[in-house]
Parts: sequence; C-alpha cells; structure tokens
Amino acid sequence: MMKKVKIMHLIGDLSKGGAERFVVDLCNELAKDDQYEVFLVSICSNSVEETFVKDIDTNVRYVSFNKGRGFSLNTFWALTKWLRKEEPNVLHSHLNGFEYLGLYLLVNKRTLFFHTIHNVAVAECPNFLIKTFRRVWYRINKVKPVTISFDGRKTYRDYYQLDNDILIENGRQDLVATNEIDSLSEKYKEGDDTFVLIHVGRIASEKNQDLLIRAVKQFNLTEEKKCKLIIIGEVKEKRLYQHLLAVVNNDPYIEFIGGRHNVVDYLSIADAFCLSSIFEGMPISLIEALSVGCIPICTPVGGISQMIKHGKTGFLSRDVSVDSYCDVLKEALYHPDKKMIKLNGRLFFKLNYHIQASANAHLKTYSSVILSDKSNMMNGYQMITKI
Repeated sequence: MMKKVKIMHLIGDLSKGGAERFVVDLCNELAKDDQYEVFLVSICSNSVEETFVKDIDTNVRYVSFNKGRGFSLNTFWALTKWLRKEEPNVLHSHLNGFEYLGLYLLVNKRTLFFHTIHNVAVAECPNFLIKTFRRVWYRINKVKPVTISFDGRKTYRDYYQLDNDILIENGRQDLVATNEIDSLSEKYKEGDDTFVLIHVGRIASEKNQDLLIRAVKQFNLTEEKKCKLIIIGEVKEKRLYQHLLAVVNNDPYIEFIGGRHNVVDYLSIADAFCLSSIFEGMPISLIEALSVGCIPICTPVGGISQMIKHGKTGFLSRDVSVDSYCDVLKEALYHPDKKMIKLNGRLFFKLNYHIQASANAHLKTYSSVILSDKSNMMNGYQMITKI
C-alpha cells in the first residue's frame, strides 16, 4: 500500500475570521482525496461555540496545543517535538503560526514549508523583528511565501523586497441556507419599502464601518426608499464599537447583531453585501456573497478590485469617502438589471473562487515544489558522481 502524503496546515486559532474559515474549508477539501493525510493544527484552544472547530470534517485530523494568551515556550517546545515525530511532507502555516516553527525550520531538512500572507503584507506582519525573521526564511526559499491576490503580491514584494511568492487565490465551498432563512425573510423583507444591506466583518478599524454607517445615513436622508443595514461581526475593538454606536445614534435603520453562524441566510435575503474596508487581502465574506448571488458594493482596496468587475459582478466606489460610497449605493440599488449581476456573481464564483479550484491549485503547487526539489537533488547527485 502506497504511503499517504502528509499535509499539515498550522494556524494560531480557529476564531471566526476569513483566514480561519478558509483554512478549515481547504483542509476539508484536501481530505476528500484519500492519497493525502490532512492535519489541521491549531496552536491555541478553540471553543465549539465561538470558533469554526465544529466545521472540521471527520477526514481531517484536528490537533490543538491548547495555548492560552501570549507566547508560550512550553507550546513552542511541544509543537517542535510533535512535528519531529510526525515529520509532515508539507507544512503550511497561516497568520501567526509562522513563529512557532522557528526551531523545526532549523532542524528539519525533509518537510516543505509554505506560509500564506492573508492580508496586506505590512498589516499581516508589522513587527520589524518578526518581519526580519520571516524574510530570512523567504529569501533562502526554506519557506515558500503564498499570496492570495495581485495586490497582495505587490505588497509582499514591496515590503520584503523579494519576488519569489506563489499566487494562489482563496476559495469557499458552496453555501447551504439553514431553516432560519424563512424567519429572517419575514423579519427583514416585509414589503418593498426598504433595501436590506448586509455587512460581514469584525468590528475593527481596517473594516471601516464608520464610513459605511455614515454613507447609509446620508442615503436615507435623501432617498424615499430607505436602506436597512445589518452589521454582522464580533467586536474586536471595544472603543471603536462605542464610537460606532454613537455615530448610529439609535438609528432604527442600522442594527448590530454580533457574530452569526448562518451568514448565508442573511446574504440570501439581502439586496446587497457591503464592504467599506481601508485595506483587504481577498475577503472570504465577499466570496460568500458572490456564491449566493448577493450583489457586492465595496471600496476598491486590496484584492477586491480583482474580484469585482464594476457593473458586471458588483460595484466599486471611486474611493474611500462617504460621498463616493453613497453614490455607488445609489448606482447599485437602482440598477435596472440586478438579476444579471446576481447571475454573473454566481458564475464568477464557480469559475474562480470555489474551494475546489483553490485546493487543486495548492496541490499543484505542492507537487511542483516536491518534483523540483527531487530534480535538484538528482542534479546534485549527478554532479558529485562526475567529480
């Protein structure tokens, strides 16, 4: 019996963010092929209710080192010891999982290492010392850097002054509505007197909910038909949340509902999906919106401009100003052929951002690097025998 290829994906935790969602989906998809033994390794503990841990497929081997807050030397040693025992063929890290591989990178000569940069490079790794540490491994090609969009590639190359990244776009599996969709439709879609807008994103400065809220309030001041804005996402910055509540000022058309497990239901009943970020990598929430035909209205930042063709698969504001976003809300919500844009979004998702396409691209990359390394070893051996 042929030995399975052992693939591990390492991440800090599985909290409800886009990168975490993607890693779970990717591992689930990779594990469908029985020639691979797939591990999802989390450095921190993950509660069933507040993370994506319950979405991990039974074919994926889930391992957690149950670290609490802050750096843990015990976890660092335990992870290194365990990795030396398991010795994966491929070890692919995400977010802050990179630094816990420091010792294993030094002692291991067989594993192939990858790290995905899920955001603008400087935002993903702002610390100078950590940046320097990562750059060393990138530069000697011990760790292969993976970027997720053309904009992400540019920020990587500018920040690290290297051009050796591998571009692999994110993906998402097909979403299935839950039995809660009917009650949500009754609650938010009574009559045709309002547009329902959904924003999905943690309450954090880079998501720029302040702009979105002000644009919606401006729209509602001038238009007869109002926008109902539903903001889905957990609070990461409490002071920002208090500021946003003050901006909303008890406006009945704007509602914060926290994190939700059934985002697909909200997207399915909405007139549009709104993202007003200052910077982005390749948002999983946008991929989800496209997958169900929810028209995206976004700021033109990061990988978003690569994903949305204005007037065809969604709409982009001119810039990140309130006036510009209010203008694009009007253009999108009053567009004469929204059905075609919804259909285009679904087709664009199927062709470009389905998790199967992303998983295939990852496997192709792993295989090509493995073959390249074997070829280099053979060339080295041939040179030695000639001497």
